[in-house]
Amino acid sequence: MQTGSKLKSFRIEKGLSPIQVADVVGISESTYRRYEADKTYPDINVIDKIARLFEKPISYFFQEESQQNHQQSVGSSIAQAYGSTVNQLSDKLIEMYEERIKDLNQQLDYWKSKANN
Repeated sequence: MQTGSKLKSFRIEKGLSPIQVADVVGISESTYRRYEADKTYPDINVIDKIARLFEKPISYFFQEESQQNHQQSVGSSIAQAYGSTVNQLSDKLIEMYEERIKDLNQQLDYWKSKANN
C-alpha cells in the first residue's frame, strides 16, 4: 500500500475530512490532497504530526516502501545498503525525538516549579 493510500485510509477510519487533517497538521488542504494522491511526499515533521493524529508509529509510513524497494532492487547488496541506511536514519530520528522529549519535560518541570512558588 502506497503512503497516499495509507493516509486516506487512516483519515477515513478517523472520520476526518482532508481539510480537518490539513488544519491539525498545519498545511494547506491542497498539499494534504497531493500527499494522498502520491504526487508529493511529506517531510519528516509532517509525517510526525500525521502519525500522532492517526495514532500510528512513524515507522509505519516507511515499512511498505522499504519492502517494495527491496523486492524491486536489482542487486541484493544495494537493497541491503538501503535498508541499513533507513534503519540508521530511523534510529537517529528516535534518538532525536527522545532527546527533545527529555528537554521538554525538563522545561515543563521548571515552569511547574515556578508556578507553584
